[in-house]
Amino acid sequence: MRFDSPWRRAASGFGVLLTVALFAAPAAVAQAQDDGVPEVSQTFLIENARIVQAPGRVIDNGHILVEDGLIVAVGTDVTAPIDAHRIAGDSLVVYAGFIDGLSQTGVPQPRSERPPSADDPGNPTAERAGLMPHHSVVDDLVADDKSVDAMRKAGFTVVHAVPYGRMIPGQGAIVALAGDTPSAMTMRPHAATFMQFTGAQGVYPGTPMAMMAQLRQTYREAERRKQVDIEYQRDPNGRTRAMLDPVHQAFFPIIDGDRPVFFNVESTVEIHRALRLQEDLGFPLILGGLGGAAHAMDELKDANVPLFLSLDLPDEPKDKPDSTAATYNADYRAADYDDVEDEANNLKARRQDALEAAYGMAGMMRDEGLDFGFSALDVKAGDIQGHIHTMVEHGLSEDDALAALTTTPARLLGLDGVTGTIDEGKIANLVVMTDSYFSEDAQVKFVFVDGHRFEYETKEKKAASEGDGDSEAEANPQGSWAYTVTLPDGSEINGDLSFSGSPGNYTGTIENDMGSDPSDLDDIEIDGNVMSFSYDSGSYGRIEIEVTLTGDTFDGSLALASMGSFPITGTRTSGPDL
Repeated sequence: MRFDSPWRRAASGFGVLLTVALFAAPAAVAQAQDDGVPEVSQTFLIENARIVQAPGRVIDNGHILVEDGLIVAVGTDVTAPIDAHRIAGDSLVVYAGFIDGLSQTGVPQPRSERPPSADDPGNPTAERAGLMPHHSVVDDLVADDKSVDAMRKAGFTVVHAVPYGRMIPGQGAIVALAGDTPSAMTMRPHAATFMQFTGAQGVYPGTPMAMMAQLRQTYREAERRKQVDIEYQRDPNGRTRAMLDPVHQAFFPIIDGDRPVFFNVESTVEIHRALRLQEDLGFPLILGGLGGAAHAMDELKDANVPLFLSLDLPDEPKDKPDSTAATYNADYRAADYDDVEDEANNLKARRQDALEAAYGMAGMMRDEGLDFGFSALDVKAGDIQGHIHTMVEHGLSEDDALAALTTTPARLLGLDGVTGTIDEGKIANLVVMTDSYFSEDAQVKFVFVDGHRFEYETKEKKAASEGDGDSEAEANPQGSWAYTVTLPDGSEINGDLSFSGSPGNYTGTIENDMGSDPSDLDDIEIDGNVMSFSYDSGSYGRIEIEVTLTGDTFDGSLALASMGSFPITGTRTSGPDL
């Protein structure tokens, strides 16, 4: 990245260093020490912490000894070698590393492009039709993709990652969220074949019924070719050799029951379709997503297949129904124009009912006796903890929520022998938090993946009485801002910020005026008219910014741990009121 400019040539060496630190391309850097130097010892002792070994198994003031990537001792009486790095666990809570049953963590989203035209839309190539069962997500993984660090910061240590694509994108893999290369991250390369009801664009199969037909036809043809190949291998004399292609051959492990089909379903009808295919064809099935599961509880119980419930929850609407029409009436119809407002409120009540059903789905499934893990597919990592809190507020117990993050997905994915609980001999996958995961202010402080330690900066929540800002103000950061950072020598760094979204769900970017690529902002929080956010500057660490908003201006400080704090001011250049 170049910073050639009159300012750069005139700036002090300190200013240049800070400029690089502020705007270096972000990277997920595992720093075992504050200075970024790799730790000589990979032995850690977490002391005097509250250890939640599994739901219902808790050790107060306990110790965990980690050596060479494994948990070698857990309890209240643990002796550590002299070279162990000691972590004071007072006031900290330790959980087994969380497990995501279905996501695209570590897989960069491909650029959206118009699909190529097909000479024969009714009989396209397998790739054009979205039939890629032979493709492996391991070929798509990027070890330093920003989604890896984002999920790790959310407490996840292992994910079932799947590729992007249409009907059959390919094979998923069990991936540890640490490692410099895809092969170093991969725990199990052929975990499942990922399928979804996403039709091909402009060619067959593009409709749900066409996809059902295509899957049946491909599966049956794979069975036939497999049998022909078996007979040929047994006695080739006088037999024509089976013509094996990668698409049909990729179904052989599924036919043998050695590889499950992981179907992501987003509605009740898709649940029924996936279960019908499994009943007709007999393959091992896992269901993810589970939109509309409230209307398929009996079918899910009868099927007795592994389930991974989506962590994607709808946002709370701003325009709630009036209290006089808080209950939806399915038979209500507006008689004339005077009743239009009542009809609108009735429809808002219907939406509110659907919202409450989505929030309460996890609790309902547990009440029905269904075990499930969680799926983070299409969910922002930063939203996960809040969404789980919402599920707990709507009927899911804390123990059941913790099980869905740890022990249940470990069992359903066949990982319970190596992870999912804090026990001797298991992989050192740990989440160390400042408080109970279900506390509103709980933050992740450390994450261990395969015994590698990742440290995250935590913030103390400011009390409203501190006087910084107006707790009654309703600050709105939406829009674009021009900002200036003033350095100790009087020189300045200028750039642009942008914010979009809604309260509790803001996103943003930051860039300088020297042609750098924008960096995504994390942890955007607003308390009254005080806003804080951060971003990863790469090897220089995390940049923390806190400002006080006053109309269309702000002032505050920018903090870089290795260099100190610097004043930052800003002016809104575009937005709702400009």
